Amino acid sequence: MGFHNLDDLKKEVLEIRDRNPQLSLDNAFVAWFLRAFITDSEESAVASLKGGARDKGIDAVYVDHDSRVVFILQGKYHQKANPPTEKRSDVIALGDLGRVLLSDEAKAFNALLQNAETTVRDELERARTLIQKRGYGLNLQFVTTGKVSKTHREEAIQRIDNWENASYHVFSGNDLSRLMQDYIEGAAPPVPTIMLPVYGEQLFNCFDDHTKISSWVFSMVGSDLGNLYNSVGLRLFARNIRGFLGNTDINRGMESTIKKEPEYFWYFNNGVTIVCDEAKQITERGHKHLRVLNAQIINGQQTTRILSKHKSSRATILVKVIAVPRDSDSAHIHYNHLISSIVSATNWQNAISQSDLKSNDVEQVRLERELKKLGYQYLRKKQTIAEARRSFGNRYSYMIKKEDLAKYAGACLVDPYEVRLGINRLFEDDIYSIIFNGRSSSEYLTFYWLHRIAAWFSQGDIRRGYAKWLVLNFMWAQIGSSLRRPALRDNFRYIAERSNSYDKELKPFYKTIDATFRSAMAFYRQNKRTPEGIMDESSFFKHKNIHERFEKFVNSSKNRKERSLITMQLKTFLKYLETFER
Repeated sequence: MGFHNLDDLKKEVLEIRDRNPQLSLDNAFVAWFLRAFITDSEESAVASLKGGARDKGIDAVYVDHDSRVVFILQGKYHQKANPPTEKRSDVIALGDLGRVLLSDEAKAFNALLQNAETTVRDELERARTLIQKRGYGLNLQFVTTGKVSKTHREEAIQRIDNWENASYHVFSGNDLSRLMQDYIEGAAPPVPTIMLPVYGEQLFNCFDDHTKISSWVFSMVGSDLGNLYNSVGLRLFARNIRGFLGNTDINRGMESTIKKEPEYFWYFNNGVTIVCDEAKQITERGHKHLRVLNAQIINGQQTTRILSKHKSSRATILVKVIAVPRDSDSAHIHYNHLISSIVSATNWQNAISQSDLKSNDVEQVRLERELKKLGYQYLRKKQTIAEARRSFGNRYSYMIKKEDLAKYAGACLVDPYEVRLGINRLFEDDIYSIIFNGRSSSEYLTFYWLHRIAAWFSQGDIRRGYAKWLVLNFMWAQIGSSLRRPALRDNFRYIAERSNSYDKELKPFYKTIDATFRSAMAFYRQNKRTPEGIMDESSFFKHKNIHERFEKFVNSSKNRKERSLITMQLKTFLKYLETFER
């Protein structure tokens, strides 16, 4: 295979096989590809698998009814460091199968069905009906960790070139390297090839011989851009640092201009910036288009979303398309740096925060993906709650914002003073690297549930609210080493998620939290007087290194009663977690 993401891919495939032990590694690989780049649902991906004896070279059939496309996959999972080159006959065969499905010749189709395994036969008949009678498109995917010669690739694709509603994509090991990186960075499934119609005659094109970057600047009809979102969906904004922000002043202003003065929209709006892997100018029936591969709108999501609601508007919009090569590790690093710089330089209509700039960090993408598996919806991008529900549905029991998780973890891991400085401080590189350092998603959920419990004991008392981060820090100092053990950590989360059923078992921990809050308030009363006067709770609990002074106070003779209670109840609770059986 020969690319640096091989270990990441192997891990993903093994995880799918662990959850679905009936699958072979080959089928788990196909399921991974389906889930990562087509369906975003492991359940649907596994259900689509067809590989086996008499499978006619078909490893999976997936029907996307929203996009009205039938996907047919063949996968080859080679795990050797130097994988083989795929046979011409295998690559061509999938194209020939597609041609039979697209053609109305019954004789060729009946020949294809001969000796086919029953479920494969049924899927082929269903696929042909959808394509022939209901106008569905056909998307063939030959996916291998091996090599594919350029000649065989081109010959296979030509097999179905004459059909408008069909496409054939060949992904070799090198192609998977780029796709795997997109997956890690949260930009998968990729956006299919799109056509951007140019408004008017003017289209400026520039190629930089040093960077190998091509760029185009032109105008589009606003409704054409809006329709692009309507057809492609949210994946068009995967590399954008935010989701849809909803009813902001800026968005209301755009909507007003579209309704009342659409002819001025081009002048009032900053325009849209699209990055892509490749773009080519073509002319069809006298009209200019830009054909774009793997497009991502990194500036202009709000504009695009607003335009998608106004299909009859006469508004036009300025569009910049930037094609950035990334066929090597250094080129990919440059690609990411360029996107980050463009985002920072162009997204100024709605202010950007430090938190926004970390939205597409690979650690945030990993957390989103891992927490999904545990039933938690992790919002790594700023967006409305309605947008989040639209993206993820209602299948998750809990919703956690990235900014909130940073506070919960930060209170435990760094000086609580840093948390009181505000969200942006937690996303500056020095603190961010401590909070989001690759720890397991389960450990982050420990921070989450510690905070949930502490927050409950501070409700209705603003003074306790100011002390909350200090209490959280102290509790982690006492039991963090124990809750880093997977068994105890998972038991803690299990009973915390079901607190109504385990109130008796959680009671020792509740008493610990309450006693710690009482200690915090006693600590304040003892130290609130200063030469300048009495300090209020808000200012007092915002001091640097106060957690160190608090720990000394808790262990002092002045807090003997509460300290004894904390020690005894924590010991009881941890012993319970040790012996808990589900």
